[in-house]
Amino acid sequence: MAAERQLVLHATLPPRYARFEVPAATIDHRGRLLAVLIDPAQVPSARAPIPRYDATVVICDNGDVDEIRLHGLDQWFSQIDVLGDGIILGAGRIERVQPTASTLPRNLVAFDSTGHQQGSCYAGDAIAELLTDPYGRIWISYRDESTFAFAEPDGTWGTGHMIGLARWDTLDSSPWFASDDTGNQVDWCDCYAVNVGRTRTYACPYTTFPLVEMDANGVRSITENSITGCGGLAVSDATFGFFDQHRRKGQLRWAIRKGELQDGVVTETESEELLLPGGRRSTVWARGKIGRDSTLWLHEDGNPRQWYRYELDS
Repeated sequence: MAAERQLVLHATLPPRYARFEVPAATIDHRGRLLAVLIDPAQVPSARAPIPRYDATVVICDNGDVDEIRLHGLDQWFSQIDVLGDGIILGAGRIERVQPTASTLPRNLVAFDSTGHQQGSCYAGDAIAELLTDPYGRIWISYRDESTFAFAEPDGTWGTGHMIGLARWDTLDSSPWFASDDTGNQVDWCDCYAVNVGRTRTYACPYTTFPLVEMDANGVRSITENSITGCGGLAVSDATFGFFDQHRRKGQLRWAIRKGELQDGVVTETESEELLLPGGRRSTVWARGKIGRDSTLWLHEDGNPRQWYRYELDS
């Protein structure tokens, strides 16, 4: 039987923001809660194009709260993280680029601490997670339905599929794609789990879930992994914590499956069932799943206002 481990309540949006919708939230590399807040009356409908709307970004650092006012947004942003002294927003879903399109949609947009736009770029469709590291590099993982437009020699746009993972050193730079380094060694169908740490980034892509280690220079290693189905990742030295959630006998279970490198393969050593503070089992799926080095942050589905923390012991 798996040992039980209670998560720690990490951060909660202050009650004064209760009336706002929260389309995007995350925990940044400093452990701060970031959230995009929109007045319910302004929430874009399903119609296109999206009417321009205003939003407030809050950065919560224990009891300190900073606000950044944003005006005239014209995309539905589902991703957020810090960038420099400001923030970067990502629109996870965009329309497919047609071969003869004159321009590409710029669905990554950066703002400074006063809310002024600082830059933007095209980042493809079907973004799963957007995370920045302490050095301002932008890492994006993608879902299996992802597409990315590439310039063809004849001046039209071609389309790449199943992008997996990409990195921008700056908004003005061309992206680096992990698949360029791994070739056919890794199937980047869907990047199920990513951990963006201080100096290393790790990913476990579907379908075979190898552990891919990267840094600012590219892929460092590809390790066979016997722990499949992971949806989040924590890393502490040579110990790895793979987040898993599933139903057993009608009850939902959150768990960490720990693994270590043995004979060149990540092998499971033990597991922990994750409980909420007070010992309660969650009855909904975990979302967020932000991995940064040895820490994994989670929130319950439908409640991005409250985040829980798991620390992996090495």
